[in-house]
Amino acid sequence: MIPKRTASEMMESSGKAEGGPLKGMKVMLKENAEKVNFSNNETREFGSLIRHNSTIIASHERDIRFWKRCIKNAQKVVGELEQTNKEYKEDIEKNRLEIVELKQEEEVILEIQKQGEAREEESQRAVQKDMTEFLEGELKKAGLSLEKESEEDQDEKIGGDEEKKMVKNEI
Repeated sequence: MIPKRTASEMMESSGKAEGGPLKGMKVMLKENAEKVNFSNNETREFGSLIRHNSTIIASHERDIRFWKRCIKNAQKVVGELEQTNKEYKEDIEKNRLEIVELKQEEEVILEIQKQGEAREEESQRAVQKDMTEFLEGELKKAGLSLEKESEEDQDEKIGGDEEKKMVKNEI
């Protein structure tokens, strides 16, 4: 059997050979070590970029949630304002109809008032005529005429006329 050699012995013997497989492995390990170092550095850089981007993403997600709440609240307010506007439009239409009705009622009241005034004037003329005829008849019975009456009698007559007018108006 071949005596067992240690790793150091193998390296020494193989290191002496110029083109030996050990030297090729060392070169390959060195190249791989450089690649691993580069890859580790890249991984660290990417790790910090990932953490930074994750922070930015979280910030944007918070902003999105905030704006969603704002939009939801704004939509609620818009809905309330639209409802209020609808109610105002309904109230305006009701008020327009009420104004039309009130104008019609006002016209009716004015017409009734004019008719009442015309009837009152007509009644006053009729009362005045009746009173004049009555008083002339009474004066003739008493033997007096309207021209012969004294001012005092005329004042009494006027006072009496007013009382009769008031009584007539009350009726």
